[in-house]
Amino acid sequence: MTAYGWQELDPDRPALSHSEDGWDSLAIWTGSIIAHDGLNYLVYSARKRGDRLIEQPYERRLAQNIGVATSIDLQHWRRTPASEQAPVIANPGTDSQFDGINWRDPYVIWDEVDGQFYAFITAHLQGEGADSNAAIAFATSPDLANWKPDYGILWATQEFYLAEVPQVFWRKFGEYWRLYLVFSPHWSPFFAQKTQVGVTFYVRSQPIFDRASTAYSAIPWEDEPAQLLSDGLFAGKIIDPDTAEHLAFFGFQKEDLGGHFVGGISDPHWISFDAIDRMSLSRTHPTFPYLASDRDATATAPTSNS
Repeated sequence: MTAYGWQELDPDRPALSHSEDGWDSLAIWTGSIIAHDGLNYLVYSARKRGDRLIEQPYERRLAQNIGVATSIDLQHWRRTPASEQAPVIANPGTDSQFDGINWRDPYVIWDEVDGQFYAFITAHLQGEGADSNAAIAFATSPDLANWKPDYGILWATQEFYLAEVPQVFWRKFGEYWRLYLVFSPHWSPFFAQKTQVGVTFYVRSQPIFDRASTAYSAIPWEDEPAQLLSDGLFAGKIIDPDTAEHLAFFGFQKEDLGGHFVGGISDPHWISFDAIDRMSLSRTHPTFPYLASDRDATATAPTSNS
């Protein structure tokens, strides 16, 4: 980041490439970065060239897995020794409650209550619903290098086929907390016309007064449909959502207001909370209105997808 905006450092040198013949030899993509003990950890999605295709009622694809790489300067990355050999957060396969295909987009946080790291993962539960059974799974680790194989489920729904590129954060309101899950829904190819692509939704927990006694596998979610946060930005992320006074939101903008392909990250939009802690977006900064995004891709008010 420079005084004049983002600058691409070296377009001909990937930060991390697929391996030649390892478990991540076909492709690597979406993940997240977290700093710990002087190192930056990249937790990423990948697939293996030559793997057998997994058959499910509405998909026939290669299994996805998750690995870890580290960097001191955020520019030069190396896989951890364990990730050189095998997936660090391995796809649980079809013998589990998951479909054995979808296992990607890890978003990692550190929980100050129990001192553990959590990777929240886009997954899909086995079942017959053509546009249902989306799930956000999670894995835990004490150190980001070693991950426990006993995966849990943060959230599951019949509203969507997949909930992609999740972001999970806690936010305190007075005497209680809420947990928020932000994601972009994905519909099966058979029902892609169900809604437009390139949108961001969220769900929120009920007020939680005692975080220490609330497990991620037993979050009391509000009994309401997922709420639309942005109808024009995909894979939206919020900067410092736990602590920032004014929350900046960025997303992948597919089209401008004229319908022309953009294919880049949006200008910042700003999140506000209403009286019952629902989120909405504005292109105007709440304190400095002249810091307005020149491209407005927001929902005018939180709405459900029903």
